[in-house]
Amino acid sequence: MAIPQTARMQENLSKTAKLNEVGVGAPFTWLKQGVGDLMAVPVLSLFNGALFAIITYGLWTYLDGSQTLHDVAVPLLAVIVLLLGPISAMSLYDASRRISNGEKPSIGTVVSAAFKTNGSCPSIFLSVILVVLAIAWMMFSPLIYAVFNTGSLNIVNENQTIIQAILAEITSGSNMNFVIAYFSFTAVVGLISFMISWFSFPMVLDTDCDPFTATVTSLRAAMANKLIMLIWVPMVGILVLIGLMTPYFIGLVVVIPVLAHATWHAYKSMIGKLG
Repeated sequence: MAIPQTARMQENLSKTAKLNEVGVGAPFTWLKQGVGDLMAVPVLSLFNGALFAIITYGLWTYLDGSQTLHDVAVPLLAVIVLLLGPISAMSLYDASRRISNGEKPSIGTVVSAAFKTNGSCPSIFLSVILVVLAIAWMMFSPLIYAVFNTGSLNIVNENQTIIQAILAEITSGSNMNFVIAYFSFTAVVGLISFMISWFSFPMVLDTDCDPFTATVTSLRAAMANKLIMLIWVPMVGILVLIGLMTPYFIGLVVVIPVLAHATWHAYKSMIGKLG
């Protein structure tokens, strides 16, 4: 099925973005700029952060308390966040864009950016790509466990779920071959997901390009700046983990908008105009 296209999207077809080189200190500059944008529009930023934290914690509470979904609460929450998170961050990208242009963003002007006004909704297509990767991780996890433990799919007893079995194997450290293989597989899937989403969402907002051009550009930028990516990814992971460790995920109220604003500045510093 063909993707609906706006006139601006058709204009940008077959164009390639110029990639810029940045220094190793750039990730720290992006975080500083992200904090600056949050301070410039605190109500808007914290509103988005609070909304994200409330939805995330609400979903976690529901999934963790569900008898049928408790065992898969973590991967299901990851899939849901992958679908909703980047779309909701579009509002914060738009806020940073407007601040950089000397405008004064408001909640009304940026909320519409979360649901692109063009008919193709490229941000949704990009989210679907991430969800497919998350589902692949969920499907292959038990297969990897089976290969390194029993050689069959009948790998857990009636009192143990596959998630519990995998966690037990990891925490015990009794099967290091499985631990290494599983963490390597998870790291690869996570890294690919990050490379795809790093700049693709800000790019479709900024240029209204098609999702495939945005995805390829994000991958190119990540591969061209491997050292920067290896600095930025742990920083993001640590900040998100800190947010999740706070009561009721309240830390995400600040962490999410800062990272979203910072991501916009990372995009603008690393990716030039389409040409």
